[in-house]
Amino acid sequence: MDIAQNLSPPQRLAVAYARRDLREALSLLLEFDNRLMALASKGQESLIMQLRLAWWREQLEKNSDTRPIGEPLLARLSACENPEGLVPGMQSLVDAWELIVSADGDAESPAIVAANKARADVVFGSYAFWSTGDRISTEAFDTAGDCWARGSLGLPAYAGKAEILPGLKPLNLLWLAYTSDRNATGLAGFRIFVRMGLHALTGR
Repeated sequence: MDIAQNLSPPQRLAVAYARRDLREALSLLLEFDNRLMALASKGQESLIMQLRLAWWREQLEKNSDTRPIGEPLLARLSACENPEGLVPGMQSLVDAWELIVSADGDAESPAIVAANKARADVVFGSYAFWSTGDRISTEAFDTAGDCWARGSLGLPAYAGKAEILPGLKPLNLLWLAYTSDRNATGLAGFRIFVRMGLHALTGR
């Protein structure tokens, strides 16, 4: 399966700049989040979406040799060198999207806030921990993760200004993609592109 088809351009750029041994893990987390986002965006009844999320939760609880072989994401998960490090994060993503589905479109509900924090903890927190061996807990880190999580849902970022995270270029590229409206065009869209390109090349 072509990974590029399952990631947005900013996500592909982030994965490309990830540490080589962490690219597949980061890609899987982002692709799985995208899959759940698509599931929640189909306009189906909440009960149907809940059942689909329950299916994913059930598959993640299984041993790798008993998961469906026809599901590419599960097959790649089972083929990872350390799938145990990914499964808890993917389970947390299922929980987060269950909260989003239950929020029933209320973008500022406590459920959405909690879900976006959980998504940021999984994607940003996991990659940072894999890269540095530490659980980073700073205002700048939390703000960057929140900017990505809210932006990926089309929500405006909070007023807090995100800062470049030293040594975490893939995560910087993810949140930089949402420093303005994700549907920005013209000069605004070009500025986002230039800002991401500059950081990719120089780290600034």
